[in-house]
Amino acid sequence: MKKKSPVLPQYTRAELMNHSEALFAVKAEVLAGALHEAAHQTFSIEEAQARINQFLKAKVNE
Repeated sequence: MKKKSPVLPQYTRAELMNHSEALFAVKAEVLAGALHEAAHQTFSIEEAQARINQFLKAKVNE
């Protein structure tokens, strides 16, 4: 029998941004930048954290 992977709760951008400092230790502006290019509107905590990490490591083009 296959074990189903647990379904992670999904949160809207607004919910995550309202609690960005408590959840991710970043300002809402950083989270907004990290989620800017995302097509979908809801994210798990893990997805949002991964996008924040990727956003913060991205090189800036001058």
